[in-house]
Amino acid sequence: MHTSRLFALFLCLTSLWAGPESSLKLVWSDEFNDKEIDKKKWNIGNAEGVRIVDGQLSLEITPGSKPMFWRGSNVDTRGKYASKAGYIEASIMFVQTGGHGCGFGIRNEDGKAPSAGMGFGNGGGDRVDLGLWIVNEERGRNLNPKENPMPRDPSYSKKFHRFGFQWGPADYRWYFDGRLAYTIRISDKIPATPKPMYIGLSHNGLPEAGLLKNFKDPKMGPEPMRVDWVKVYQ
Repeated sequence: MHTSRLFALFLCLTSLWAGPESSLKLVWSDEFNDKEIDKKKWNIGNAEGVRIVDGQLSLEITPGSKPMFWRGSNVDTRGKYASKAGYIEASIMFVQTGGHGCGFGIRNEDGKAPSAGMGFGNGGGDRVDLGLWIVNEERGRNLNPKENPMPRDPSYSKKFHRFGFQWGPADYRWYFDGRLAYTIRISDKIPATPKPMYIGLSHNGLPEAGLLKNFKDPKMGPEPMRVDWVKVYQ
């Protein structure tokens, strides 16, 4: 095949697999390159479990106040940063063992109608689920697809993947490694939200922050949730 045709084919494939960030501008980010988490950007839940390790955010389960119980950890940007309709993405390595769960999500700060939140969740292993949380004039509720569109993949706990959210007046979208994973259209029952969304990352145990016996190494507790970076595009 002629060189010019090969180049044209390359450009076509590149645009086909390009994520939504390719046509947007980076407006906010954290690559966790400092020794400690930036408290100007993030609120911290359980400071003992939130660390920067090798240029990555490490959300850990730590010993609790009672024997055999553990505490989860989390960070969020509520009151510090929120983004209107755009694209929010994070590079995350989830966990392998069960008994504790991880999440990456965005949500409106006030929680009043019309309000919404979007999320990815991992309870350990090869499964990642997504969900949409809606508050309309009647009540708040969780809306989940009948069949989880995310593929089962053992690499969720072995390497970093990109998870992203995009929303606007027409729909809510979830992205996985730059590709569209699922779309929920705006309707009378599923309102659009014109309000900014803040970012949250969490690592929690089930049901009481994780029993000691649930973990492979009781002295160390479960493996941490790792986040390489978080980026916002508009």
